[in-house]
Amino acid sequence: MTTGHGELATLLIGRASRLERAIGAALAGTPLKTPHWLVLAALETRPDGQTMTDLAQTVSLPAPTLTRSVDRLVDHALVHRALDGLDRRRVLVRLTDRGRTTYDELRVPVQDAIAAELTELADWEREALRGLLTRTS
Repeated sequence: MTTGHGELATLLIGRASRLERAIGAALAGTPLKTPHWLVLAALETRPDGQTMTDLAQTVSLPAPTLTRSVDRLVDHALVHRALDGLDRRRVLVRLTDRGRTTYDELRVPVQDAIAAELTELADWEREALRGLLTRTS
């Protein structure tokens, strides 16, 4: 490992942990945790739904965590699983009306919590970081 990689990893993991705690605090009083929020947010942008494989890539959660999260969201009637109308071998996960309402109610508090954690970054720094973290190798 090149000098500085360990420090960078520590900084990234630390920031991710703080962001996860901030999102969790914004969700306090609800049955939701950060992984549930990530799933709701990903599905909100895809009204036609996503397969579990696509969803796993979108939210960067390990398969077991994603499955447990989706199961819990199904239990709370926030998402549902449905066969893909074009390919009945595929199952799509979609927001329910209740899930969309819940997302809409929590969006601002969660966004505010995230913004508070990233407040010291200038807009250009956030955009640069987004670009770096979404770059594929």
